[in-house]
Amino acid sequence: MVEKLKEILDNMTPEEIEETREFFRDDTPKGWLSIEDHLPQFLAKDIMQGYSIYKVRYADGHEDETCVSDHNMWYYLAKDEGVVEWFND
Repeated sequence: MVEKLKEILDNMTPEEIEETREFFRDDTPKGWLSIEDHLPQFLAKDIMQGYSIYKVRYADGHEDETCVSDHNMWYYLAKDEGVVEWFND
């Protein structure tokens, strides 16, 4: 299976490569983002630990870290805790 995938990737045309890059492009803005506008995502690079860590800011201005595995569930938990922003670096 790995060899088949390698063969497919090695034979991609420049157009197919560009389409793939565009499909996986992350267009989420950088910096502090409202949880109402954008949610942090569980990143593939963190698969072994089971969650991604993000810096968050609470309504009172306090900053801390949070763990995200399911961003939809995280939204409701974070909202209940008073999180209003998260930092996308």
